[in-house]
Amino acid sequence: MEDYIIHNNRKIYYKVERKNVKNINLKVNIEKNVNISVPQSISDKEVIDFVKKKADWIIKQQDYYETFSEQKENINFENGETIYLLGKQYLINVLPNIENKIEIKGKYIKIYIKEKYISNKKYINNFYEKWLRNYSTKIITELVIRYQEMMNGYGIKYPKVMIRRMKQRWGSCLPQNNTVIFNIKLIKTPMCCIEYVVLHELCHFKYHNHNEKFYNFVNIFMTDWKERKKLLDEEFMGII
Repeated sequence: MEDYIIHNNRKIYYKVERKNVKNINLKVNIEKNVNISVPQSISDKEVIDFVKKKADWIIKQQDYYETFSEQKENINFENGETIYLLGKQYLINVLPNIENKIEIKGKYIKIYIKEKYISNKKYINNFYEKWLRNYSTKIITELVIRYQEMMNGYGIKYPKVMIRRMKQRWGSCLPQNNTVIFNIKLIKTPMCCIEYVVLHELCHFKYHNHNEKFYNFVNIFMTDWKERKKLLDEEFMGII
């Protein structure tokens, strides 16, 4: 059952599930959904009072997760248009074909599209987006596996890996969900930068804040992380 309260002129929707639990449990997931499990004996009024009490915290969590909202890529898929991949600039070449596929050849990213869809920009965008997400997932997941194995002795478990378009971040670590999230635009940057972001987020499972201990921990596995971070900040921050 879904209900809502209004807090500071903002509606907070939430779902309540009555279970055999002793306490009220509240979770806000990455989709910004608010789920509450409560003991069978709790009244509706007590649930509402609880949500009101936690309203500021709920809004803070939802606003935080808003930075993971999907953003559209600004590509028109015109021949000769440029895009970045792994730090290199490529020219788009859209070609008719009997099947959809994408190939990287020389300075071109060749996007082969079934002839009946060759003028359908939305169709081409959806196909390219799916390909880019799969390409990003493969490369980033391989890096997560590599660095997690290096860090296994420090109690860092293999996390769930998610790829999204994000407004402001290259990546984020959600320790409470054992999840790392990476901006799909990260795949536009050089491999050395991707490696740094992957390591950076995994290190947050041990140290949540950007303090001296955190960066000393990063330095154990990547002694040139400052140079990689500088390259990322100075050359590629504008693509977010």
